[in-house]
Amino acid sequence: MKNMKVFIVTYRRVDILNKTLDTLFNKTDFGSIPNTEVIIINNHSEFILNDEFEDKVTVLHNNTRPDWDTGNLARNWNEALLHGFKNLNEPDAKIVVTMQNDIVLDPNWTKNLLKMHQKYTFITGQLGDNIVSYLPEAVKKIGMWDERFLTPANKEADYYIRALIYNKDKSLINDRVHGRLLNAHDALPLDTSEYQGGEPSWREIKSNEISKEGWFHTSQIFYWKWKDTWKTQPQYYGWLTRWSADFVENPPSPPKVPNFVQYYYFERDMDLKDKNYIGWREGDLWLDGGKECDIDVHPFKENERFRK
Repeated sequence: MKNMKVFIVTYRRVDILNKTLDTLFNKTDFGSIPNTEVIIINNHSEFILNDEFEDKVTVLHNNTRPDWDTGNLARNWNEALLHGFKNLNEPDAKIVVTMQNDIVLDPNWTKNLLKMHQKYTFITGQLGDNIVSYLPEAVKKIGMWDERFLTPANKEADYYIRALIYNKDKSLINDRVHGRLLNAHDALPLDTSEYQGGEPSWREIKSNEISKEGWFHTSQIFYWKWKDTWKTQPQYYGWLTRWSADFVENPPSPPKVPNFVQYYYFERDMDLKDKNYIGWREGDLWLDGGKECDIDVHPFKENERFRK
């Protein structure tokens, strides 16, 4: 079992990625932890890794993703959880950390993270989902990222609200940039509120017309998913950003729309009961050769329930 696996997602940012790797390995306390692994999730054919990092990282190339696809980060985060833990009951790592390649790391981020993990199972940094850290117990309760949020936008608001609902006492959300705070009084610095490489040429690539339309589309998904779960309907301020004290103290009820398992071999070990997952609800029938049964009956194990 690895003590920590770090996953860094990159898209066409060769210079920024290598700068971040230099910071990680040479300018922070990451090297103080033995038995770690760093994995790059690369989403573009334009990719160069500096020679000094060749033997220090593993690269997972998403070759089936077209270069003009600016990204489903929710899927990338799920890929990190799958490769990182492999099995939630017998995990391959104690801690899985996900980062975006433009993160600005605190020099003592590792020491600070380990200290916070003594109390919390799910931890975020200051800037959205630029750095997020998980213990297996958190993933069991919160679940996977919702890949229906098919652009980089709004998926972390959804995941953080689920952390607020299902893992409230064990989650430390310190997203100060977007005003999403939970147990942030215990926060220690992992990153800064700034990111690298925000030059206009990159913004033009990252925020083209289709990407902008996609942002608004995911806000529609967010509204659909969380409608009628709290005293006000989903809004930009108060839901996607700037959580109020009332929102944190009295969070929404679970979404009423159905959820779907996408990685059965992994998600079957999660706590999915009462979260509206198809196949974990009373009345969800399985079918086989003219036979149909509820979740009370296992398809091929006598005297066992299909869902416990």
